[in-house]
Amino acid sequence: MFVDGPLWSSGYAGRALKRYSVPTTLGAYRLGLGSPPGAVTGGDQAGIDALLSRYTFRVDPGITDDDEKARVLALVTQAGDVALAPVKRFISSRDEISWPLRALEGLLPEAEVVKFLVEVARKIGGEYSRVPEKKVLLLHALSAHRSPDIAPAVLPFLDDMDDEVQIAAAEVIVKQQHPAGREPLIQQFLKAHEASNARVREALSGLLADSGWDVKGYTPKVEAALPQGYKLDSRGKVLRK
Repeated sequence: MFVDGPLWSSGYAGRALKRYSVPTTLGAYRLGLGSPPGAVTGGDQAGIDALLSRYTFRVDPGITDDDEKARVLALVTQAGDVALAPVKRFISSRDEISWPLRALEGLLPEAEVVKFLVEVARKIGGEYSRVPEKKVLLLHALSAHRSPDIAPAVLPFLDDMDDEVQIAAAEVIVKQQHPAGREPLIQQFLKAHEASNARVREALSGLLADSGWDVKGYTPKVEAALPQGYKLDSRGKVLRK
């Protein structure tokens, strides 16, 4: 695919790759200097891989870091179809996925974005990660969409060791309003109470209130576990006082 425009013609891609010792692959320059119209080559994808590597580190000052990452985002999305496989690989294999997730949104229609994000969620949901931020970012991305496939894929994240991941997963489940999420959410709330995890218990109390779901089948346990500021109504639903 031929890529043209002010960002490429400015030579930014080449300068950025040199400045940060990112491999200046032939593909990066083919993209910048004029691949044949309509051509998608392995070199082109290698160029996108090189550009995406800019997301693996930060520089000071932060405003410069953000500006350069935004420029890479523009370059990647401008590349179109040729960028899709590298972006998917990056999201699947790397931890620094905030900007690549934005690129994905710009490269695919919503249904295809959701399909891929669900695939990634199914892959990493039960895996241990020393960088829980990736899971949180993925869950936040999923929360922007509605699909019957999302809640079932997100359920394993409720059992994650990290509080932020648990809370982000619960937020997605409540937004989806999928009935499969009701009982696991209640059970996770009770687990948080039993483990004296006040942070998760408080967050899930609010989410149970937001969900509109009743807690029938768990009423006595939930009522005893609710923190101050919450109560059950006559229908077995959690309310804020």
